Amino acid sequence: MGFISSDRNQYDLLGYRIDDFAKSDKKSRFVVDLVSRLNLKTLFASYSDQGGDAYPPDMMLALWFYAYSNGITSTRDLEELCQYDTRYMYISGNQKPDHSTLSRFRKAHLDLLIDYFVQILLIAREAGISEFNHITIDGTKIKASRSGRQSYNEAQLDQLIANIRSDISRYMNQCNYAEQNENDQLDLETLRAEKARLEAVEKKLLDRKQLLKKRQKELHAEYRAKHKVSLLEADARFMVKTDGLGYNAQAAVDTKSKLIVAADVTDQPNDQGQFVPLQKQAENNLGPDKKRAYTADAGYHNGKDLEQLEQDNIDALIADPAPQSRSIRSEPTSADVILSEKRKIERGDFVYHQQGDYYECPAGDRLVKVKNKGKSTIYRARMCQSCPLAIYCLASKKNYKQIHRSKREACAERMSVKLQSLEAKQRMYERKVSSEPVFGNIKENLGFRRFSLCGINPVRGEFILMAIANNINIMSKWIEKDRLTAAMAKAYAQIDQHIALSKNILSKLLVLFNNLLKKSDLVLAYQGNI
Repeated sequence: MGFISSDRNQYDLLGYRIDDFAKSDKKSRFVVDLVSRLNLKTLFASYSDQGGDAYPPDMMLALWFYAYSNGITSTRDLEELCQYDTRYMYISGNQKPDHSTLSRFRKAHLDLLIDYFVQILLIAREAGISEFNHITIDGTKIKASRSGRQSYNEAQLDQLIANIRSDISRYMNQCNYAEQNENDQLDLETLRAEKARLEAVEKKLLDRKQLLKKRQKELHAEYRAKHKVSLLEADARFMVKTDGLGYNAQAAVDTKSKLIVAADVTDQPNDQGQFVPLQKQAENNLGPDKKRAYTADAGYHNGKDLEQLEQDNIDALIADPAPQSRSIRSEPTSADVILSEKRKIERGDFVYHQQGDYYECPAGDRLVKVKNKGKSTIYRARMCQSCPLAIYCLASKKNYKQIHRSKREACAERMSVKLQSLEAKQRMYERKVSSEPVFGNIKENLGFRRFSLCGINPVRGEFILMAIANNINIMSKWIEKDRLTAAMAKAYAQIDQHIALSKNILSKLLVLFNNLLKKSDLVLAYQGNI
């Protein structure tokens, strides 16, 4: 197998080059140049040396990069653009791949995109776009390619399985009857084919039920009966803000350049447990740097990740979803303050004394450890019934106050203290104006609100492709701006040079003029003497 050759600088019969039509679009040229700098050995090696000539894989890759950077994800739309849009014609070398070819290429090479994503990121770093000192992590929900119509809960799946088994039993009886009566009008091969199809459907339903059971263990008891699984796209889940099936897309964004430095997709409906994997991916992509800082919102706050970040000595800030529950005061809130405000006593009004291992309440009583329960320790007060703050402190039908302290609560308390600094507040503001605008640009400006591919691994590859597109848009603008800045600096240098030359000429003229004046004065003096 060879590759179809094309030359963007080749003249046609009318004396034009495809290169002439794309001179005004700097991004298309940038994409072609960028792809030429990537190491594509694995991509080229994936093609067989047998068969007919194929479209050049570097051209196809550049075509998809450019398409996603403009919000084009449909293979049919891209096929049409290659027919008449000079920007796409320039990238394709005036070749016309059809939608099937484009689709096969995208699906076949999704696993290589993470490598190209990292290569492009390193090119951006070499260009000096950013030092990547502050990274923010955030997530967004994106619709799955399939709708949630064919989704069922456990009871509905059981009914479907029972119906399918009934149909299988009926076809088995018909097959037995057809085998015993060879001259009967029943087509034995057709019956067997239908029976095999029903058995495949039964296996699919059983697999979906097993997946449903696994997911139910992760849910609260009140949600298990209503939880559904899709027959068409089992990896996707019903999520908030997706109006149906969706995925949770994660991205780590550089605050200075808005470049995505790490990206992933998960089927989890929330961001719990996603911070550390994305932080590690960002470190692997950029290279380790102990001075690099990470920031995320309260959706990522959990004790396990906080503990891991402390062990790895990572400078991380994760907003606290319940700061009123952290006992970080040096002294408990005054009882007079509670009585004057007539408010409920929060856990933050207590003080935890590490030396002695007890809590001190606003009334001055101690909550001592009574037992360990799972991953937490229970602390309980002794004199609550006669306390004047009891009505603001005790829950209904409780005669004593008790606090459950997680084994990782100390990590949360240290993070809560760290969040109160001015530097932390500034970093939280930078988080708000970096990662969130990136998702807004992807979903609103590029229109990427729904995946085109189906399944967690293809979806993950497609989101990497969109992350590459985001970075291409930023890099192309930055490089063009940098070139403009360099051109302006050169122009200013030339102007300064002309000004300096003009000043030099002017000074010489002034000297000459002064000499002439002196000579004229001598002439007048001589004439006066005569």
